[in-house]
Amino acid sequence: MKKVYGILLAACMLLAGCAEMPPTEQEQEQQPPAEQSGTLPPETPEANEAWRGAYAAFLEQMAEELAQFRNFTHPDYDPNAPEGGAEEVMGTYVLYDIDKNGTPELLIRYGLTEAGSHTAVYGYESGKVVLHGDVHSGHTAFYTWPKENGFAYNWGHMGGHFVDRVYLVDGELVQEKFFEEGTNAPVMEYMPVEQVLPGSIYLREARTYVELPEIRALTLPIYEYGVECTAETDPTRQEEIKNAVEAVLQDGAEFYGVTADGFGGDTGWTTLAEYLQPGGITEFADRPLRIDGAARWEDLNGDGVREAILTVRNGEGDTFDDVRYVILAEDSGTVYAYCLNYMNSTVLEDGIFKTPWGETYAVSYGGGQAYQYTPGQELP
Repeated sequence: MKKVYGILLAACMLLAGCAEMPPTEQEQEQQPPAEQSGTLPPETPEANEAWRGAYAAFLEQMAEELAQFRNFTHPDYDPNAPEGGAEEVMGTYVLYDIDKNGTPELLIRYGLTEAGSHTAVYGYESGKVVLHGDVHSGHTAFYTWPKENGFAYNWGHMGGHFVDRVYLVDGELVQEKFFEEGTNAPVMEYMPVEQVLPGSIYLREARTYVELPEIRALTLPIYEYGVECTAETDPTRQEEIKNAVEAVLQDGAEFYGVTADGFGGDTGWTTLAEYLQPGGITEFADRPLRIDGAARWEDLNGDGVREAILTVRNGEGDTFDDVRYVILAEDSGTVYAYCLNYMNSTVLEDGIFKTPWGETYAVSYGGGQAYQYTPGQELP
């Protein structure tokens, strides 16, 4: 299984099992600039690893800035200002190799509102994180552009559906129209991007930061990007995990609750009894919750061992069955509960989550960090 994008330095190395160690300062020394001609030639192996530490440090600085904004009153703060403010340290991100040169670009989406959303595209050049350009990203989703320089910019507005190609030329973003429909037609169903551009895959974005135990960068996707897991099953390690999880389920042992999708589950230290009470998993859980059936055991993150997956439902007979999945995994002596909220009718098959409307995604996690990604998202 290949991990695609992804964030925490030493902790990340412990959690993923297959992620590589962050580069040393010596490895991050300045590399000679590559000759630029639209599609860049592959960089050296040293530069190809140094980008991980550079991107992680970049996000960590953003997380520090966000924490500072939360620690004092900022009366002049304008969330829609193009420069400065908490607006510029929040959002989501994805890694994707736009120019197919072997080093992914870092696409960070900023903005607290749909209309004000914009995405900055950063790259790693000459030992530094550089800005290639910025695109408006309201009403927009990004997809891969198979085997060519670019990514698909899918957007819709006022009845129109458009797919643009965004690519790099000499380190600068270029955006050009590729497909449009519906601008002069009655209401209609839009053509899926996968049909407009065969082989294209949705680029699911991860959060830029996590909340607990304090605000810090979500760097796990960075250290897992393009790293193939080759871990083999370890019976001793599997038994350790099983015993730790059973202590949580049967003996009331404490565990650490973490959201896996940004919609609840950030509880910190808790017990199963507290976790299932109203307001436990999330403040919006206003009913007691219950575990439906026995835990199922699967290796969802490709680390060679199986974790427990719980199906959590409303404990009372409601017409709306609010379903959650909770993944219990042990790491360095701590059991983490990674919670996926609002999973009604979503099924789990062969480690892949499938929604009723045909969307598929996978989850990676470890050491208190978790993110979702589209299977195959790491493909060029």
